[in-house]
Amino acid sequence: MKERVISGAVILVLLVLMLTSGGYVLAGILCLLSLMAFYELVRAFGIRKEGKLSAMEMVGYIGVLAHYLLLALSRANARFFIGTVISFVFAETLIYVVRFPNYSVSQLTEIIFMFLYAPVMMSFLYLIRNLYFGEWFIWLPFVAWVSDTFAYLTGRVFGKHKLCPGLSPKKTVEGAIGGALGATIVAGIYGLILPHYTTYNERVVWACLLIGLLGGILSQLGDLLASGIKRDKGIKDYGALIPGHGGIMDRFDSVIFMLPVVYFMIVFFLQGKPIV
Repeated sequence: MKERVISGAVILVLLVLMLTSGGYVLAGILCLLSLMAFYELVRAFGIRKEGKLSAMEMVGYIGVLAHYLLLALSRANARFFIGTVISFVFAETLIYVVRFPNYSVSQLTEIIFMFLYAPVMMSFLYLIRNLYFGEWFIWLPFVAWVSDTFAYLTGRVFGKHKLCPGLSPKKTVEGAIGGALGATIVAGIYGLILPHYTTYNERVVWACLLIGLLGGILSQLGDLLASGIKRDKGIKDYGALIPGHGGIMDRFDSVIFMLPVVYFMIVFFLQGKPIV
């Protein structure tokens, strides 16, 4: 427990430094985290055989680097965002076709899923930071951790009905509801603060409440997906990089699923610019 608390405190400090810095610093750190997360997934899915670096895996790392490099240089231009994703799919498909039958079609679909699941989803944090008042909105995805805490506490006290017994026996319906409500309340409180430091009016409160509710639900879905992959692949943790927490994917599995939600909710409901 002591090791877990110390690791958590270190993660929090580094997170604050990363998010407040923004720009190339944020892009660089996110790129590094994405490379590590991609590596963890490659090991979990068994893409790397006998410890040898495969062509598909190498293209994956190049794709992650290209994705973040173009995002940083273009200042989060959506055209480059989509372009790197499509280019990656084409590149991996080319490897599959040229090297057939060295790779199976399941490996092709898995490597594309890994790229979308970790590096691409995590890059939404950079997109959020580059929105109007992004330095304020960038904290919203981390109410996913609030959801995790509330779900755990609510489940311990009120939990009676199993949520997904075959996947995660300890999670309960009551805990899931408590997690979603906890995330909604905290996001709503944060929304009340925003009008005092930005040019948004009270509409931002309702947007934050909705972000908290949807994010609180989807962050738990992300956590269950990560658990499902681990059970399916027969592993306990994705890695051991963070003492007491596991790997990058073990710590950020719920946040990853919340990032696109926060970004699109801000763009669609707040139009990515101040509402006065």
